[in-house]
Amino acid sequence: MRRLPALARLIPLVALAGAAGALLRLLMGEFFPEQGMKFPWTTLAVNVAGSAALGLVFGVVSARPRVPGWVLPVLGTGLLGSFTTFSSVILAVMPSTPGGIFEGLSAATYVSPGAVEMFCYLMISVIGCTAAAAGGLTVGRSAFGCVDHTCEERRV
Repeated sequence: MRRLPALARLIPLVALAGAAGALLRLLMGEFFPEQGMKFPWTTLAVNVAGSAALGLVFGVVSARPRVPGWVLPVLGTGLLGSFTTFSSVILAVMPSTPGGIFEGLSAATYVSPGAVEMFCYLMISVIGCTAAAAGGLTVGRSAFGCVDHTCEERRV
């Protein structure tokens, strides 16, 4: 069983990684602004890339029992947890709700998507992020020769 570091040491590491992830997310928005886009491509790309990276980290950690216990909380919860954002997915589709509470806010930042774009965006986000995480997990595990249940057999 993987040992976690003491919570007092883990909290600052997760906080620093979270700050780094949030800054990366901010920079993505600055380099690829979504204002004027009808489809929030930047948020989708961030979430798919973050999901793939989280799957990869989880795959490597599950394949390598000697990876330090801080890796998954710091990289997964901290860095990638703050880099990806499902709340932005929801905010991106809110402008399509006329008279909604986000109408004034969203009108200043997004072009209102139609119902078809909103539905497609939600489906692509859910399916794409799930597929990206599964792909990352598969790559992470197979990079260390863990196919099927070979990783679990190594731990016994």
